[in-house]
Amino acid sequence: MTDDRHEFGSSETERKLDCLRKYLAAYSIALKNKNLSRIYIDAFAGTGSRTETRAVLPFMGQGEEALVEVSTPGSARIALETQPPFHHVLLIEKDARRAAVLERLLKTYPDSRAHVRQGDANQIVQHVCKRYHWHEERIRGVVFLDPYGMEVSWSTVEAIANTQALDCWYFFPLSGLYRNAPKDQNKLDQSKIDALNRVFGTSSWMTDWYKTDLQEDLFGEFKADMRRTYDVNRIEEWVAGRLREVFKGGVLKPMRLHHPGGAPMASLFFAVANPNPAAAKLAKDIAGHILKVGI
Repeated sequence: MTDDRHEFGSSETERKLDCLRKYLAAYSIALKNKNLSRIYIDAFAGTGSRTETRAVLPFMGQGEEALVEVSTPGSARIALETQPPFHHVLLIEKDARRAAVLERLLKTYPDSRAHVRQGDANQIVQHVCKRYHWHEERIRGVVFLDPYGMEVSWSTVEAIANTQALDCWYFFPLSGLYRNAPKDQNKLDQSKIDALNRVFGTSSWMTDWYKTDLQEDLFGEFKADMRRTYDVNRIEEWVAGRLREVFKGGVLKPMRLHHPGGAPMASLFFAVANPNPAAAKLAKDIAGHILKVGI
């Protein structure tokens, strides 16, 4: 028997998915009477479900506590179950086993116009974004970027923004920035620099985040070191500013999510590619309410 389990995340994962669930439902209702084709793109679809282990307490104090596995909808299933349904659903997954599970999942939704693409999310999303004339063909949609780490390249973000037709939920990996942007610039090796340059599409983060710090030694001499002066809040603001450079419809203040120990894990950003004021306002009003409630 094939193991379809996909164990990941925590209660914070449910907060993130709940934001997506509410937005997709509101988005579909808002556009259902428009002469538009609605598409949903999931760049890191996984298996479509999330398996978690929960403790079950004994009934009325009788018996022993037990652990049970519970399967809950992941982003792909949330999209497939959205009503009114999307006209097209694209599920992207690099891992062959997970992609096969998604293929089986689609058989349980025979009426959905959905398909699975196995491969690199950056390449596939960029190809799809450049393939269509979104406004001429009257296509609108939602993209969900939920990488496992720092896989999303800036060229992918730009491709989404350039459609001027897609709303984007981006689960941005703050913890990945900490690993790749240490306080001491001397600990920045080339692989970390390359990773951050790819994620941001620029090296300006280095000059913005790092400043000269003069340290006096025991002999009264000063040594100049480059130290990261940006904390998590300023980094999050910097990321938001970078996104606003390309998403002309606007970028909302993100929802911060944390690791079980309390350390910052990620920021859930919402960005609008459509520059039309009325369309952008509608999208931001819906998402803004959802994010505010979710905080």
